[in-house]
Amino acid sequence: MDIHNSGAGRLKLKIDSRKQLEGALDRAVTELISKGGECALDGILVTRHDHNTFTVEFSSAVKRGVVLEQDLRVQGLPAGRSVKQKDLSVIPALPALC
Repeated sequence: MDIHNSGAGRLKLKIDSRKQLEGALDRAVTELISKGGECALDGILVTRHDHNTFTVEFSSAVKRGVVLEQDLRVQGLPAGRSVKQKDLSVIPALPALC
């Protein structure tokens, strides 16, 4: 598993096994929250780009206090087409977000 800081408020993950998936994403969200400080104005968007590549980032499209998961593999989306809001599953943000 590799976690790379891809700029302010964004982490990119390469996950090698299903066994690592949940723990790695939880750690990335926690790390992002700690870097954003208590006054982050945006929510967090977790995007699955392919089988083992994810990004975890602050997004102004996500309401503060919410973590959204987006899977770009859903229903064979054509390259470059983004997932619409209805395709996203919403989970509560970690209590650490202000």
